[in-house]
Amino acid sequence: MLLLSLPNEVILELFKYLNTSDIISLRQTCTHLAEITNDKLLWSNMVQQLRTRLPLPPSVRTSFEDWSADALESLVVSVELIDDLWLLARESPPVKLQNKRGEILLGLKIFLDRWILAVYTDGYINLWDTESANEDDYRRWCFVYTGNDKTTSFQAVLDDTGEKLLVVITRAHLPGTWVVALYEVLLSDPPLKLQFTLLCTFPTSSSRMAQEIHPPKRIIAFSQLGSIELAHWSDNSKENITSVSISNPQADELEEMFTTILSLRILSDGYVFVFKTRSIELYPLPKFTAAKRSGPSSPSFPMPSLRHIFPSYNFRDVQISDVETGALTEEEVSSSEGGGTRYRLKMLASDIIQGLFYFVVNIIIPSTQDQIPILDVHLAAIYAMANNIPFHSKNRLQPHQQSTLEETSESRSSMPLMNPNTAGPIQPVIERFSMPRSDRVNSARSSSFVSTYAVGSQGMRAVWIERRRGTTLKQIVSCRLNAPSIVDDNTPGVVSDSGLEPSDSDSPSLENTPGFDFLPQALDGQVVYSIQSYDLREDITYCALGEVSGKIILGNRSGDVFVLETGA
Repeated sequence: MLLLSLPNEVILELFKYLNTSDIISLRQTCTHLAEITNDKLLWSNMVQQLRTRLPLPPSVRTSFEDWSADALESLVVSVELIDDLWLLARESPPVKLQNKRGEILLGLKIFLDRWILAVYTDGYINLWDTESANEDDYRRWCFVYTGNDKTTSFQAVLDDTGEKLLVVITRAHLPGTWVVALYEVLLSDPPLKLQFTLLCTFPTSSSRMAQEIHPPKRIIAFSQLGSIELAHWSDNSKENITSVSISNPQADELEEMFTTILSLRILSDGYVFVFKTRSIELYPLPKFTAAKRSGPSSPSFPMPSLRHIFPSYNFRDVQISDVETGALTEEEVSSSEGGGTRYRLKMLASDIIQGLFYFVVNIIIPSTQDQIPILDVHLAAIYAMANNIPFHSKNRLQPHQQSTLEETSESRSSMPLMNPNTAGPIQPVIERFSMPRSDRVNSARSSSFVSTYAVGSQGMRAVWIERRRGTTLKQIVSCRLNAPSIVDDNTPGVVSDSGLEPSDSDSPSLENTPGFDFLPQALDGQVVYSIQSYDLREDITYCALGEVSGKIILGNRSGDVFVLETGA
């Protein structure tokens, strides 16, 4: 028994290289190992290792010092079990949520893997508590009726404490007039009642869409084509709403006709991250000035701004995970001359013709204002819907057809919009490749399309609904965004040759061909559930993902909401 003769500290270090099941098995061998496997330090190290691999509850991602050893062990076992079941087929059908109000669904969201929010265009907002189901599958539920006029957009977010839910909607108020309404819900446990509380309302225009709520600065962001309006609300409902606009004074008018803002995020260091149809942009957050009346102020032209252009894609939608904040590395601190803050955003963007594109964006905001921020956009993985999309696989690469690749998978050339002399990256000409998907998801993408999709709040898992033209089969596909093949290649690649030539096109495998490591990975998914129905009202039009628990929330054309649990 050489293991028992080692000091406890050494045994704990050795346990770092074991799986959870192995540790639990060793516990049953003797009393001494049973005591060591109940040590809090062991399970704290296990949780620390899981932080980068698997989704964890928000409370654990910040600090778990107050957690007991038993609680940490239960968390590790539960999280790993859910991950093992995540890609397995579900045998139990989705459970329909009762007491729904509303007919035309506008969108779905889930918070803390517990609270499901459904907003309807016909004036209803529903909120369910999924952890309060009884034997009759009854869940705590509340709703608010915002009016019989059309609701056009909404956004929802948890406040800084995670105990309140903020919901903002834009809707018609009277013929020719539109308003913004901000609601608050206290997320309480039973027996307290759930209730929507109206915080404030203010006028808007019919073309403005709600894009973001930033509770720390009390800012609501709206978009109108390529411009942004930021509104600041106060605790005092009697005070006027102050607002400021952001627009690009040097934007190409023809380009602006074909582009729009799909989503945005407000960063804590005073910047606005914007994802558009054909570009990613970063703007400084303008300052709000006191206003005597509500309504937008004159447009602001903050400088400098950074832009990353997508010449090859035309995105129609994007799902962005929560913003991750972290410290700079030693190399980044030395290069930034004074330190700064790193922000990371993970997003899945949809081009209805070409497929789903998984981006990882790193933003470095220097601590001094005289330095320009860094915008680093990395295309990590692709789920191709067309046969000429290039991507790389360590298992197999097969040549398909040759064409010009207008954009590489990585660009560090984020450039100030106001500097017309900045040279863009060299666009290489490469051989395009395609790789067969798994047996469950067919690689012949020409007749398939994604009707809706969702990304988890931590950007580690995703789900989408796939349809094939000419059939009534709806497939629910789940995938891991942090798969080893994707994470390992997350380091940016460098393209040094602008005219890459592949080896013999008849070669069965090109996995060792030099120069192709910069290609993004294949984003493979597994079909976990299929729905066959001829009724168009049962088409799945919206979905949401509870990333930690693996819950998949589905909404159909008739407005019904379902919950598909993880595992068999």
